[in-house]
Amino acid sequence: FSNNAKGALLLEPTRSNLITQSEAFDNAYWIKSNASVTSGFISPDGTSNAFKLVEDTSNANHRIYQGTSNTSSTLSFYAKADGRTWVSVLSILGGFSYFDIGNGVLGTIESSSVGTIEAVGNNGWYRCTLYNGHSTNGAYIGLSYANNISEYQGDGTSGVYIYGAQVEQGSYATSYIPTQGSAVTRVADACNQTTPSGVIGQTEGTMFVEAKCNFNLQGARLLLIGAG
Repeated sequence: FSNNAKGALLLEPTRSNLITQSEAFDNAYWIKSNASVTSGFISPDGTSNAFKLVEDTSNANHRIYQGTSNTSSTLSFYAKADGRTWVSVLSILGGFSYFDIGNGVLGTIESSSVGTIEAVGNNGWYRCTLYNGHSTNGAYIGLSYANNISEYQGDGTSGVYIYGAQVEQGSYATSYIPTQGSAVTRVADACNQTTPSGVIGQTEGTMFVEAKCNFNLQGARLLLIGAG
C-alpha cells in the first residue's frame, strides 16, 4: 500500500534475497567487528525477533556484515535508534553512506550510490536502502554518532536495533523476503480481472486513460476511439 488511505495494488517483479540469514544476526553467518548483538526485541512485524547491535569500547568501526559477489544490487534493512542515531553503509569503492535513523533523513550518500529511508509504522523503525550500481559489498551495517563518521570511540552500551536484511539484484528495494539458511526467491506478482458482466454495459460505457507522452511531438496529440 502507498502512504495514503486508499492504498495501491503492489505488483512486484521476481526478486531473490541473497542474504541467507535475514533475521538471525547472532548466527555465525554474520561477521561482527568491534560489536556484538543481543536478541529479544520487538521488530516491525510485532514479534520479538529483532536484535540490538551494540558497540564495544574500541576506537574503530563498529559493524556487522556479510559479503556477496553480485553486481548492481540494492541492500535494505530495518533499523531503530537506541543510543546511536546514525548507521553507516559501505558503498562501492570503499566509501560510506549514512542514514539518520533518529530523524528519518538521509545523510551523505556516496555519488556512486542511491539511498532511501522510509518510516515503518510510528514506533521509530525505518527501512534504509542503498543501491550500488557496480560491484557491491553485500550487507554492511555500521554504527555511528554523526554524519560522515565511520570510526569512533565506543562506550560499550550504545547501539541500534536491526531487523530484516536483504540484498537483491535490481536498482530499488522490493518488499522484504525472509530467509532462514538459504536464498529465497519471490516469483513475480500478476493480476487479472475478467469483465464483470451485468456491471459494465455491453454496448456502452466509460473509458478512463491516464498517460504520459515521453517524446516531443509537434502539433496535436490524438486519442482515437473507434468501432474497430
